[in-house]
Amino acid sequence: MNRYASERLLALSVAALVITPAAHALVERYRDEAQFLARLDELGLLNGVIHEGFESAAWDITRTPALPHDVTAQGITWTTAARDVWGAGWWSNPHGLTTNGNWARSGNWGLFENHSGSPYPTTIRISGPTMYAVGGWFNTNPDYESVGFLFDDRNYANSPGYVLPNLGAMYPGDHQAVGHVFTGIIDPDGFTNVILTGDLAINEKGFLEGGVYYGVDDMIIIAPTCEGDADGSGTVDFDDLNLVLAGWNTGPSAGDVNGDGFTNFDDLNLVLA
Repeated sequence: MNRYASERLLALSVAALVITPAAHALVERYRDEAQFLARLDELGLLNGVIHEGFESAAWDITRTPALPHDVTAQGITWTTAARDVWGAGWWSNPHGLTTNGNWARSGNWGLFENHSGSPYPTTIRISGPTMYAVGGWFNTNPDYESVGFLFDDRNYANSPGYVLPNLGAMYPGDHQAVGHVFTGIIDPDGFTNVILTGDLAINEKGFLEGGVYYGVDDMIIIAPTCEGDADGSGTVDFDDLNLVLAGWNTGPSAGDVNGDGFTNFDDLNLVLA
């Protein structure tokens, strides 16, 4: 091979390295909780299930709508992402997460985002250690809207997802219904944060649309590490055990690591596992 051919082959090889995207596992969307859980079982991920019903003491600070907060519970952090998606200049009122019985599917509480009277789309970020799936029961107002999942740190997507310029990869729920309806995604590659938002799209005038007002309950998150991490430190240790014992045989407490509203042997077993 002559020098020119060698140099051209090298250049093409370098170009190929630059433009060829890394292979990614397919993100899967589910609109049936039983099928969602069955697929997780096939993937061997059910040992990392976090059930979040927003009933534990970690959520007590959200019971007063006038004082919206961000929350860390069971090692997962929940924050408002409205300004991240819709822009910082939309409002100056206090805003954040709050809970209300009107959004509950089970128990006493469901989660929504409070904008102190400003009617802006509900946009909630979930972040934490590596997660492999997120699903929940969403209820929109008005009915027949839909909630999906936005990865704002990605510039690639597989069907039914699509990339929104400067926003990230959007996986729409495409699940319009009355009342609570289940929508979930599984990503075998894992992720550390995702935004729960309406099925966003760019309209023909170049404006972002698709935001909805919603509440959610009975969330399922797959994060296999630190399932018994009651204090959210990232490590399961005596501090977590003490929280379980301090709240023993009571309703919601900081030791309610499985989020079912009770502090009992189920929580103790998660800490000791």
